[in-house]
Amino acid sequence: MSSNLQEEIKNFVKDIEEKLVSFRRSMHQNPELSSEEYNTSEKIFKFLEKEGLKPQFIEDRGIGVTALIEGKTNNQTVAYRADIDALPIDEQTGLEFKSTESGKMHACGHDIHTTTLLGTALTLNKFKENLNGNVRLIFQSGEEIFYGARKVIESGILNEPKVNKILMFHTWPDLPAGTIGLKKNEMMASSTSFNFKIKGKGAHAAHPQKGNDPVVIGANLVSNLQSIISRRVGAQESAVVTIGKLEAGKVSNVIPDAAYGEGTIRTLNSDLDQFIQERITDLFEYGAKSFGAVGEVNFEQATYPVVNDPDIIDTIEKSAENSIGLENIHWLKQASMGSEDFSLYLQDIPGALVRLGTNNDDERSKRALHSNDIHFDEKAIPTGVKVMSNVIVDLLNDK
Repeated sequence: MSSNLQEEIKNFVKDIEEKLVSFRRSMHQNPELSSEEYNTSEKIFKFLEKEGLKPQFIEDRGIGVTALIEGKTNNQTVAYRADIDALPIDEQTGLEFKSTESGKMHACGHDIHTTTLLGTALTLNKFKENLNGNVRLIFQSGEEIFYGARKVIESGILNEPKVNKILMFHTWPDLPAGTIGLKKNEMMASSTSFNFKIKGKGAHAAHPQKGNDPVVIGANLVSNLQSIISRRVGAQESAVVTIGKLEAGKVSNVIPDAAYGEGTIRTLNSDLDQFIQERITDLFEYGAKSFGAVGEVNFEQATYPVVNDPDIIDTIEKSAENSIGLENIHWLKQASMGSEDFSLYLQDIPGALVRLGTNNDDERSKRALHSNDIHFDEKAIPTGVKVMSNVIVDLLNDK
């Protein structure tokens, strides 16, 4: 990219910054939960339409938005995706523009993601004569429930025209606003949910010998579950198994017939995920049988590992160095064991997830994602717009 175009982009982003911050604050005040983002989608649609783009809803019911910026050639298409859903959290930030919806909050920065994509859309549309290809804009619903990416894929827009590369930002409170974080290869973990049932035999609490207590059996198996990680998975591998729900019975003096539980597996390797599923199945089926009970377990793959394409990361580094300076690029040492349905796109399309720094001197800005008092520094918005605008121009010029 020429230095003249870089300067023009920088100046344009400065001109639209106030408009973008205003949109972000309005979105923050009016959060909508996953698969309910009707008003949010409508606002995005109207914003793009007003700026001369031709948006479409991704779902017929008016949720999720997409648009295509057509460049001077049709050589390739780069997609940029942002998620638009909020979380079921009661906001406690005390901000002037805090959520007006009780029990709903943008605590994962999706309002920042959305606004950054809008700013990038305006910028690239302004300078589309410099685009050696197309840009697919994706405002995706339902990321928090691993719903939206599947809907985008099912809609067919990734083939109209065919998307060759795909990108996203994710807010990161561990990094200062004005900076980004990069990592090649494994970036985030997969997420596989599972549920299990232990069928025992109910009895009176005073006579446990007349039954087969599924609570004791279930507690034993759940405790042994962690031995899969400590003794069957290599120390250099990354894997986490967590039980988040365990329930049985309704009263204190009756041994129930069954116990139930739910958990998740997170890994950076799909083969390891499958191995752990097999070991969990063995544990609950054969373990329960050893107690004279019956164990059942079922799995559902929600996401895959997010694996960043190394060549795309190289391009992002060079582009970001030109737009925000090398000193504002951080190389991340470790992958996150969190998960993202962005990984579904990466099964067929090379791409990258980039961290967008959002912290400042305010301690609230350093809270963990999903905290009820987290505050994202809005300086991240123009940073993200400048970086992604430059990156997409450069990616479209790659042969």
